[in-house]
Amino acid sequence: MLRNHASNRTIRGQLTRIVLIPSLCFLALWLIVAAIGTAQAVQLMSAVGQARQGTEVLSVAAEELRDERRLSLVHLGDQDRGDASTVEEELERQRSESDEALAEAVGLATDLVGDRDDELQRGAGIVQETPEGVERLREMVDEQSTDREHILVGYRTLIESLLNTSAALINTTDGGENLTDAVVARELVNAREDYATADALLAGVIAAERMTYEETAHFTFLTASYRATLDGTVNAMPAGLRKEYQASTEEPTWEAAEQLSRRVVTRPPVAEGGDGGDGAPLSEWNSEVEVGAEEWDASSIPSVHALDALAREQTERTVDLAWSAALLRVWLGVAGAAVTLLGGVFAIALVGRSSRRLSERLSSLREQILDRDADLPEIVERAQQGRKVDVIDELPPLDEQGDDEIGQVAEAFDSAQITAVEAAVRQAEIRRGANRAFLGIAFRNQTLVQRQLRLLDEIEYNEQNPDALRRLFRLDHLATRARRYADNLIILGGGQSARRWRQPRPVLDVLRAAIAETEDYERVRLTSAPRVLMHGQAVADIVHLLAELVENATQFSPAGTPVDVGCTPVTGGLLVEIEDRGLGMSEQGYAAAERTLTRPPEFDVMALPDDPRLGLFVVARLAERHGIRVWLHPSPYGGTRATALVPDSLLEPADNPIAAVSPSDGTPNFPGPLGQPTPHPVRVSGPQNPSSPSGPQGTVGRTGPHGSFEGSGPQGPFGPSGPNGIGPFPTRTPPGGHSER
Repeated sequence: MLRNHASNRTIRGQLTRIVLIPSLCFLALWLIVAAIGTAQAVQLMSAVGQARQGTEVLSVAAEELRDERRLSLVHLGDQDRGDASTVEEELERQRSESDEALAEAVGLATDLVGDRDDELQRGAGIVQETPEGVERLREMVDEQSTDREHILVGYRTLIESLLNTSAALINTTDGGENLTDAVVARELVNAREDYATADALLAGVIAAERMTYEETAHFTFLTASYRATLDGTVNAMPAGLRKEYQASTEEPTWEAAEQLSRRVVTRPPVAEGGDGGDGAPLSEWNSEVEVGAEEWDASSIPSVHALDALAREQTERTVDLAWSAALLRVWLGVAGAAVTLLGGVFAIALVGRSSRRLSERLSSLREQILDRDADLPEIVERAQQGRKVDVIDELPPLDEQGDDEIGQVAEAFDSAQITAVEAAVRQAEIRRGANRAFLGIAFRNQTLVQRQLRLLDEIEYNEQNPDALRRLFRLDHLATRARRYADNLIILGGGQSARRWRQPRPVLDVLRAAIAETEDYERVRLTSAPRVLMHGQAVADIVHLLAELVENATQFSPAGTPVDVGCTPVTGGLLVEIEDRGLGMSEQGYAAAERTLTRPPEFDVMALPDDPRLGLFVVARLAERHGIRVWLHPSPYGGTRATALVPDSLLEPADNPIAAVSPSDGTPNFPGPLGQPTPHPVRVSGPQNPSSPSGPQGTVGRTGPHGSFEGSGPQGPFGPSGPNGIGPFPTRTPPGGHSER
């Protein structure tokens, strides 16, 4: 915050806006929600009214079609028996009544076609096609072109389309009080349809005076179906409806209809008689039904009407409950909006009063905090610059007093600000002193090692005794590793090594140099290396990085096992894999290593553990510097596989020429391309052929000061020392020889 910005706005105004704006937004949001809820409730009321009208119209149409179906089956039964129809005139009157009811249903369906409910739209479309289906069934009845079973199924399909549309209308009302009401209504409608279908089937059978096997099976299924539906629904019925159902089932007509239907189902399936010839018995399907038309009509028609009344009552109950729920939603929406409006007005008044009482104290505290804010950056900057800072004098206590929250905030702000500034000052002093000592020791150590290497270089050059030269090379190798340890300290302290190469170097040389920087280089096997060059400015760091990984592999694997180093070009760069045969690491160890390599932590010399293992810190720092990705994964051999991906930006094709500069001009010199010696002699660490220290094997030598290679002999850039003729290439490992995974 700035003073000129604060002067344009008052504390009271800010407090008012802080509370008032969210309150008004909440108020507006609640009013919108209440309005939407009220609108939805009004829409629900409209849907309930539509459902009330629709279910009545569709139920009447379904009932008329059921009556027409029963008469049609009786008409066909009379004709199948060979007699004149006894219900022809009644059938014609029923068809007229069915047409009137269907006309109303089609008009209703036309109004429902534009409804947003997909199920309701599909049902309305089917209802519009119902008159055509009825006409086709009537033509087949009049022409006697099909059997009774086909007519029964056809009418049932049309009736079910009307019932499904009625159920879809009920579903748009959210099912009333809960889904149980809608489910019970649907189950009662299904039971009524099964009962009416069974009644029509048996009425046609009685008229025809014979019942086929298929009709018997269908009748058995229908009676079992409505009984199972009613038995499963009775417990879910409302108490009043359950009493009415139980009273209906105890009526004599219901019991008589049940007895007659069971008599039909349980009659003997086979009728036996004589064939009229030799008197042998003849077996055939028992098609006789010992039930009379008057007897069946007297019991089944009242039962159908009773079941129809139950279904209609439950449907009306469901619609009434939905209507009540819609009215309740409207009332709650209006009441909620009114209460919210009153609450918002009260809250606004309360906020205005509170803001007036707090504005003066907060204004005073705000001004003091602004004074502190202006001084803090300067105090911290002076501390970081190493100047003397007295925190108590620089940050006087705030003047705001009091036991309430404002006074406590002022006191806490005082304490927190002073503590934070003291910690920042102390941290800056400690880190600055530690880094100075850290880097000072590292640079001094590096200077001493460099001087030692130069001295060893002179001694090796003049030494002719193979045994003494071999020991000197071992000492030279140890000194080179010590220089790498010093480089580790410089890297972790934030500095950079002084060793640099200007020209690109072959990857093979880089890999050999990294292997030679390790203690157990004899165990390391270089399996593959492509003909690729690496930029000179990155060579020292990459050699150091790979040497850390190789050292890690050799120290954490048994002494007799090999460590394999391979290099393969891949999309996006060069993949270097270092694989050992040790015991590997735990899942937690791999996860910790992944975190360190992916996000290098801030290195703090004051927070080092008693036994620091800094290998991964160094690898992470070097990888981040050059954009190299490093992973640690389990090896198939049981150990660990370290993988480093060197990006293409650090590489170039091997056919580019490599300039070899003589050390006489002071520029670091590297060997030439793979397999091409340069005119200067190479001197490498490691034992030579005792019989010929400077013969055909090549001139004995080692790396020069600052990690430069001085010349190359016939054996290539590294001479015969080390594994596969590997000579030392300077790099760095953690102090004390420790490696880390």
